[in-house]
Amino acid sequence: MQRLLALPKPYLFVLAAASIAAAVLACATLVAILAPGLDPRLADKDFANYWMASRLLLSGKVQDLFGPWQIYFSHLQEAFGGAYPWRNWSYPPHFLFLIWPFGLFGYKTALLLFLATTGIAFLFAYRAFIGERSLVAWVAATPFMVINLWAAQNGYLCAALALGALALREKRPIIAGILLGLLTIKPQLGLLFPFLLVAERRWTVIASAVISTLTLVAVSAALFGFDSWRGYIQNVVPYQNAVMRVLEGLFLAMMPSIYGALRNWNFGPDLALTLHLLVAVPVALIVITAFFRVSDGRDRSIILLIATFIITPYALTYDLGLLAGALGLMTSRYPPSPERKAQIIILTLAMLLPLVMIQFGLLKIPLATIVLFGLLFVALRDAGLTLDLLRRGSVTMDAGP
Repeated sequence: MQRLLALPKPYLFVLAAASIAAAVLACATLVAILAPGLDPRLADKDFANYWMASRLLLSGKVQDLFGPWQIYFSHLQEAFGGAYPWRNWSYPPHFLFLIWPFGLFGYKTALLLFLATTGIAFLFAYRAFIGERSLVAWVAATPFMVINLWAAQNGYLCAALALGALALREKRPIIAGILLGLLTIKPQLGLLFPFLLVAERRWTVIASAVISTLTLVAVSAALFGFDSWRGYIQNVVPYQNAVMRVLEGLFLAMMPSIYGALRNWNFGPDLALTLHLLVAVPVALIVITAFFRVSDGRDRSIILLIATFIITPYALTYDLGLLAGALGLMTSRYPPSPERKAQIIILTLAMLLPLVMIQFGLLKIPLATIVLFGLLFVALRDAGLTLDLLRRGSVTMDAGP
């Protein structure tokens, strides 16, 4: 308790807000689970996609995942009722390797097992990435853990893969590469990893990641049929691109990128993407340069995790487990001091993003976008990256998570 009370007041506020949200959402979830039948609020979760996909796989109807979206959606309506809200399938065939066992159980049991197993994986990966027992680091991750518990999405899983790969890239390079191969289920979250690994000369990790990815593609094609990949390329990817262009409202409020902010301001998708790239490309060049110039491996990890959400146009609230890793390192490495008040404010806002960015987004306020740029500036400054260092050349690198 003494350690808890010693935290800066902004961090205590984060913990209090996350605790209240967790209590409310946990009570609502418990009521829905204990209720007879299937509560519509429980069925209206992203996990419904994973459960249905595993059921279709186990029943020999896996190709229905990769055909026209109406075929897949008809299975959801059959399982959850004709009034079930629209959903689509958006993942590559090898994602099925990670979710197929859940189709062996009823929906409620499968949902709890999914959250438990992926949640535990996240806790282990986060602990390995942080590398120390830091109370403030766990406070930093709490809002994300709460929001993903509510969303029942794959946020725990993807964050575990990314943070685990970063944590193991020095001592367990083969395993780190395998984790990155699995992260290709959401390739938009791994855009910067190749540049980091080249900068650090992690050739074993790169080879392991490439071999793992090719193996996953080949084995999934062999088990589920080549048509699964053909359907994914011809049907799923174009439809998901259309989703990015058409959906509005809550969907855009969940996106921290410049693209999401501009679309939320009613910019057309083509113009929004063009303007996004005009910013994202220079940011990417700065970040890649930082990978070669910054000496501390932890700083490189922090920069990668923050910049990912600036560079990729398509990431959502429940993907912010990667950002939680950066926040955990930043808060645990630098004790609070009067000179760091501005940094504490930025870190506090970043911690709260999973809980508040949707509400701000619905008000047309791109809080997440603004905070991410401020956070990247702090990370680059703390890493000692200056314009002079950018001009001069690389420095000796050390290992780090």
